[in-house]
Amino acid sequence: MSYIGNSPSEGENNSFKILDTISSYTQTFDGSSVAVVSLVDDTLTFNNHRFITAQRVTYSTTGSAIGGLTSGTAYYIIKNDQNTVKLALTQSDAINNISIDFTALGTGTTHTLNVAFDGINTKFKATYDNGTKAQITRAAQLQISINGVIQQPQDTTSPTNGFGIDLDSVIIFSIAPIISDVFWGNLFANNFPTFDIADNTIDSFTGNAILTDFTLSKTPANNQNILVTIDGVVQYPSDAITIRAYTLYENVLSFVSAPGNGTAIQVRHIGFAGATSSNVTGFYGRTGNVVLTSQDNINVGNVSSSGIGSFGQLRVSGINTVGAAVSMGNVVAGIVTADQFVGNGSLLTGVVSSKWRSNTAGISTQSSVGVNTTSVDVPGLTGVGNSFQGLYVSNGMIIYDNVLNGNHYIGTNFNGLMAGPVTINGILSVDGNYVVV
Repeated sequence: MSYIGNSPSEGENNSFKILDTISSYTQTFDGSSVAVVSLVDDTLTFNNHRFITAQRVTYSTTGSAIGGLTSGTAYYIIKNDQNTVKLALTQSDAINNISIDFTALGTGTTHTLNVAFDGINTKFKATYDNGTKAQITRAAQLQISINGVIQQPQDTTSPTNGFGIDLDSVIIFSIAPIISDVFWGNLFANNFPTFDIADNTIDSFTGNAILTDFTLSKTPANNQNILVTIDGVVQYPSDAITIRAYTLYENVLSFVSAPGNGTAIQVRHIGFAGATSSNVTGFYGRTGNVVLTSQDNINVGNVSSSGIGSFGQLRVSGINTVGAAVSMGNVVAGIVTADQFVGNGSLLTGVVSSKWRSNTAGISTQSSVGVNTTSVDVPGLTGVGNSFQGLYVSNGMIIYDNVLNGNHYIGTNFNGLMAGPVTINGILSVDGNYVVV
């Protein structure tokens, strides 16, 4: 980073930039395009827009207005994300995410949203080169003039004089500028993030004895990169072994118990702790011998297993071939091919092909079981053919008001119940005992 009085070196050409004007900025868009106006989400899409939640804007068009809006009317911004916004009728609605329902596309390509010095707006995005966001974390990185008077920079979101800054490079004026105010400003230096160094910022919250989760301004690498205090008392972070005062999942700080009403919570981002060659130093905020938890959603490609997989619920969307399939919960949909299938839960729709199958405690519904079972004799249900709808339980079979299609073989160890009426389309061979009710 270059400093005042020193020439910028090559590669630092984003410092010493003149700021875009913020006294009046107009976003022009095609109000008839479904790529811009979403009637489903009630959003307007502008990539890398400059708008801020609760900012007052004026909507205008020379064509027909978007359904729900009136040309020449002031609305308030709800920043949905970096690329989309919603509109609200009042500033209070914007803060509480109550948006206007868009009922129809407009006509024409000259729809506009204008944000300006209007005596109401105090927040404006700091940009340069026609929309490039300034990377700032301190007010002193900017020099701003209003009506030829240099404004005092303050590192706060509630400046008492001059201006302060907020997250995402937002300028906050202590007094809302009016339309006749003349603005100019320049950026002394951008902040350039790196992998090893993080800004030492502070997130502040107030406890209410109810909330346990608090969203941080950025995602720390792990617990080692933040210092958490409640009313000045340092809190102990949980680790891979012991649950203590709080845990960290991505950018969400979760306390074991809700901090008291009115307590001052501070989270200091103290910088990246540094990578090591031993234990994992950052995985969803966890350290040490990291394990996956029930809160993790894992998406992978092919999975090869040489052992036995145990699941709370296994969802199968394709064809899966395994040596031994063990389900401690539910198997849902798809085709499973296994040398052995043991189910202590439920098989809900789909197809299971196995040399033998034992379902000792579960329920099977709408399944085709047992392609290669006619020569096998094992405890439990063996040799059920191509189509079976009913219940498999205990060491036998209970059938209620169902149809067996195809040839069926039940081994000598079958000791179960067939409660009818039962229709058999084919041959049923039973070496053991059964009861028909």
